[in-house]
Amino acid sequence: MRDYRLWWILFVFFGVVSVLVMQQRYRRWQRVRSLLPALSGSEHDRQVRRVRLEGWRLACMGASLVTMTALVFAALQGAPSVLLLVLRLVAVAAVTGVVILGVRR
Repeated sequence: MRDYRLWWILFVFFGVVSVLVMQQRYRRWQRVRSLLPALSGSEHDRQVRRVRLEGWRLACMGASLVTMTALVFAALQGAPSVLLLVLRLVAVAAVTGVVILGVRR
């Protein structure tokens, strides 16, 4: 496809949606984390694990969003192919982390 405006619109749309999802999940993560001291016993241990996994998942989401944004701008600026390859690998690793941590509940 020769028209880059469509790709730019898709990039901006998915970027905005990603940021909104991350904000919502971060707020929920903060709220649950603040409720942890009220729990006790095995329930507390289980929720601590879930909160920790969700924190890592948020970190992977943020890393993937930043890396993919950097990849788009690096590609548009004509960055060296080695840099593009590294950014692609980091993006794939971050998205893989999101998927793996999403499956591990």
